Amino acid sequence: MAELIRTDRAALAVKLHLSGYNCAQAVLCAFGDLIDVDEKQLRRAASALGGGLSGSHENACGAVTGMLTAYGLIKGYDDIEDLELKKRVYGDGRTLIDRFREEFGTLTCGVLKDEVAPTYANKPHYLVTEAAPKPCSQFVAAAAAILDGYLKEND
Repeated sequence: MAELIRTDRAALAVKLHLSGYNCAQAVLCAFGDLIDVDEKQLRRAASALGGGLSGSHENACGAVTGMLTAYGLIKGYDDIEDLELKKRVYGDGRTLIDRFREEFGTLTCGVLKDEVAPTYANKPHYLVTEAAPKPCSQFVAAAAAILDGYLKEND
């Protein structure tokens, strides 16, 4: 996989994460200007998605669920009979997931937090420039960068 680019959205996602937003909220809200929904509603929608789904750490990383939620709100379908668009959205979602997995080796929150994040303890991931990132800042930055890049590639 090519090196990801730290975009303004990735930087914003990290800033939101460091200010207290959960991983899903931080990524989703970094794309708020592209979504016709009030940020308060976006924060609420993603409030149970952080920590591997409601803090369980057993499921997909909140940054990934935030990325997919943002993608769905930006490019998703609402016509349930439009099977071609549904197929495209699912394919795009899998591409986003694959790019995240290629970067970190897994989507599972607990594995990312307990095994991958410590590898960045002394030197943050190249997308994170903040002096004191949280352990999951790497994943938030990457998810936002992946989606931002994908939207630019496919616009």
